[in-house]
Amino acid sequence: MNVFALILILVILMIVYIKLNFKGMQNQNIFIKVISRACVSKDNYILIIKVMDKYYLCSSSHGGVNLIEHLDESRVLECMKKRKSAFSEGR
Repeated sequence: MNVFALILILVILMIVYIKLNFKGMQNQNIFIKVISRACVSKDNYILIIKVMDKYYLCSSSHGGVNLIEHLDESRVLECMKKRKSAFSEGR
């Protein structure tokens, strides 16, 4: 009986370990990042998304996500730099 209980505890610990590690991997998406999100209406958003090294302007609604256009990386980085400097000046 003691051997069975020990094996059962080890199996449960392995399952918990696998679940925790898999959950952590799901949350660490290094390929897709939402750079900015602006609410247009209750359930509609405009998004700037970075996928790998490219930027896209997208719309998001209850029905799904639609690509509006591909954005120039230098223009996006310039706007982000302006936004960051405006934020630091406001402090």
